[in-house]
Amino acid sequence: MSAPETPRDKVTQRSKKSEPKVWLLLDDRPGHRTQVRGLARLLGVTGVEKQMVFSWLNKLPNPLLGGSLLSVDTDKSAPLEAPWPDLVIAMGRRSVPPARWIKKQSGGRTRIVLLGRKAANGMADVDLALVCAHFQLPPHAHRRTIVSPPTQVHAALLEAELARFGDPLRELPSPCALFLIGGPTAQHRLTATFAGTMAAAVASAAKKAELSLAIVTSRRTPESAIHAIREAAPDAHLHLWRPDAADNPYLAYLAAADCLVVTGESESMLAEAVATEKPLTIYPLEPRPLTAKQRMIASLTRRAEGRGPLATGVRFLIGHGWMTPLRDLDLMHQLLKAEGRGELFAGNINLAAPRPSSPFADVSDQVWKLLGEDVRFGEGSDDA
Repeated sequence: MSAPETPRDKVTQRSKKSEPKVWLLLDDRPGHRTQVRGLARLLGVTGVEKQMVFSWLNKLPNPLLGGSLLSVDTDKSAPLEAPWPDLVIAMGRRSVPPARWIKKQSGGRTRIVLLGRKAANGMADVDLALVCAHFQLPPHAHRRTIVSPPTQVHAALLEAELARFGDPLRELPSPCALFLIGGPTAQHRLTATFAGTMAAAVASAAKKAELSLAIVTSRRTPESAIHAIREAAPDAHLHLWRPDAADNPYLAYLAAADCLVVTGESESMLAEAVATEKPLTIYPLEPRPLTAKQRMIASLTRRAEGRGPLATGVRFLIGHGWMTPLRDLDLMHQLLKAEGRGELFAGNINLAAPRPSSPFADVSDQVWKLLGEDVRFGEGSDDA
């Protein structure tokens, strides 16, 4: 018996080309790049990467920028010119105006798929937005809720990076726990005191479980926190992120480790850990006290769930990109735990293999169905 026809099969059979033309709008943020590339990989397409550099005008609200290149430094960015793509994948608030501009230039033919909280709160011209549940965005016909975002991390890439760099943990006794440390965000802080306490607790848990310990920092890890980590976990192997490093062995570390401990403030970092399919422990960072603006946003977001003029007004502000709800990363941690994909740190390192799952199978089908809606692939030449 032949396998059932998939949405992708239907699209490619109707097309004169075997694949659609896909552009990946990339910015300077590693977390954004891994999600955009990860979605392209899940779709099974080879996207043309378009590196975007933004001018100071990117600080203007997206409703004011509309579908334009006003916020793009066109001299430093990759060229955006015909033939226009069938699909644009992008992440982050700054990528939305150029994505909408591309769709406008194509006469509305280009489909836009967005990732990220600030990209997906304004849905004008957006065909599909993949949003994590902890973004707390209200329901929308073109929004698809997921627990953790797609990522470029997969088994074959990890094997390739391990072969390229060699085993960075080869001098440590096996099994080995890898502790990935992020840093401060708008909603979380990482003080030296907290970093030292955290590193000591994880080192103690590793020793109790008879695990060696390696620690890898990120570009967000403060120097004061690194100093405290060195003192609190002197026996741990410590790899520091360096801005001047030509190559980053981060993926080789992921490949070589037996289990992972990850600070909980970054959904991209958590998603990459989940994608390794290794035992995962989540160590939440300290929340910052909410500012007056954040308290107001949190209060209004709760009102959006109700009825009446205020609720309608708040939904309008969110739906048109004038207000973005706060992330609730505690919710993401609890959802990952509920799905059997990780545990919260409570003095022990989780050694249980994650529950098998295929969280993005229907997401891929949804995008391919989107491309099947009167899309004529590859109008013009094949040049990027």
